Amino acid sequence: MPASLCLDWIYRFTNNEAYPDPLEEIDALCTLDSNDEQTYLLLANRNSPPMSRAARGDVIGLCTAREDRLILHGTAVVAGSCIRGATPVGVQGIYGNLNNRVFCPLTDIRRVQSTELSPKILNDPQQANFLRGQPCVKRLTARRRSSGMHNRDCQASMNPQSTYPELRLCPPNNSCEFVAVGLDPTAGTWESQMTTGPKLMPSFAIKWNGSEFRPHESPLAWHQTNECFFANVRRRQPTVTCIDGPCGTNGPRILRNQPLWSWDPRAPRRPRDGELALSAAGISLFWTTQNTVMNFDGASRWIARSLELFANSPGTTKIETHPHGAFTFLRRLFNDVAPLPNKSTDQGRLARIAMLRVYISGLAAEMVPNHDAVDAACAALVAGLHQLGLTTPFGTDESGGQIWMPDVNRLRQPQQN
Repeated sequence: MPASLCLDWIYRFTNNEAYPDPLEEIDALCTLDSNDEQTYLLLANRNSPPMSRAARGDVIGLCTAREDRLILHGTAVVAGSCIRGATPVGVQGIYGNLNNRVFCPLTDIRRVQSTELSPKILNDPQQANFLRGQPCVKRLTARRRSSGMHNRDCQASMNPQSTYPELRLCPPNNSCEFVAVGLDPTAGTWESQMTTGPKLMPSFAIKWNGSEFRPHESPLAWHQTNECFFANVRRRQPTVTCIDGPCGTNGPRILRNQPLWSWDPRAPRRPRDGELALSAAGISLFWTTQNTVMNFDGASRWIARSLELFANSPGTTKIETHPHGAFTFLRRLFNDVAPLPNKSTDQGRLARIAMLRVYISGLAAEMVPNHDAVDAACAALVAGLHQLGLTTPFGTDESGGQIWMPDVNRLRQPQQN
C-alpha cells in the first residue's frame, strides 16, 4: 500500500446472507467498474446516511475488519452526488431490487493487495473504536474535492509506462518450436446450449521459434460458434490452448437434462479456491459462485460457455487464465506502480500492448484492434509461458480448477543474469 495514499472516507464491508465473504462483493464492484458499468455503493438505511454528502473526487477506502484492525482491499473515487430511489440497474445483481435507498456513484475502483490499513491513515485506537461501533462509514478528512480529480495516490503518476525494458526469455529446459492459442470467450445463449453467442469471440495465436514468441500466421481470428474455434485449433495444432474463463466450479452446476439449459438454483454456494487466492493477491474478478451465476446474466452465460469450451474443445492441453490478473502480475514484474487505465480506452489498450510486446516480438497494435483481442493475445502469451514452465497456478483441481498466471519470480531471473 503506497505510503502516500490519501483517503477521505472508510467504507467497511461486512458479511451478510448474500455475501458471507465481503471480499466477493468488493471484487464484484471492481469488475463492474472495469467493464464500464455504472457502479454504486449502497449506503445505510437512513434518511441522511453517512457519506450521502460525499463530494465528487473524494477517495474511499474499501475495507473489511479483522479483530481490531481494518483491512484495506481497494479504493474508489466518488463520481458525483448520491441518488435516492430504486437500485440502479448495474448493481442490481449485488443489492437486489430495493426502493427509496441512497446510493453513492463510484468510478476508478481499484483493487489492491489486501493489507492492514496503515496507522498513518487511522491510528490503532481509532480503528478499534470505529470497529466497536455500528456505523460502516467513517470520514477521515473535512475537505471537499471540488476539482473532480481522481487522486487516489497523492504522489503516484496516473500514466502507466508506454514502454518496458526488453527481456529475453530463459526457459528452464531446451524447448522445441510450438504454437500457443489464447481465446477470450463471449457469453453464449441457453437456447444453443452455449455453443454460440450474439458477440464474436476472438482467438490469438503465437509461435515459439526456440528463442522468442512471434505472432503466428494471421494470428487474430473471430468466432461466432464454438465449432468455429475448434476448427481453428485443429488447423493450427497448438501444443497448449489458454481460455479466459473458468475451467470448472466448486458448487454451481448447469442443469443439462431439460429442454432449456439453466443454472441449478439449489447448487452449493462454495467459491473456487483459485479465485480466493487471486483475490487475496489483489486481483479483482467475478467469483464463480451462485451469486454470480444466478444474479448477473452476462457473466453467468460467459461462465457457462467457458465451461462448455473446456469440456468439448479438441484434445490439446487446455488451461485457464484471467488477463486482468496476468497484466497485473506483469506490471509488478516491471515495477510499474501506476494505475492501469481502463482496458476499453485507447490508453489502456496501448499500455497492455506495450507489456505484451516485451515477450511477443513483432506484435503490432493493429493486430489487436480492441480490448477483447488484447485479452486473447494475453491468454496466448500465458499459454506459451505455461509450455515453457514459466507460469504458476492458483487453486486446485479438487476445488474448482487451477488458474494460471505468469510466474514473476522465474520471469525475473533473466534480468539478474
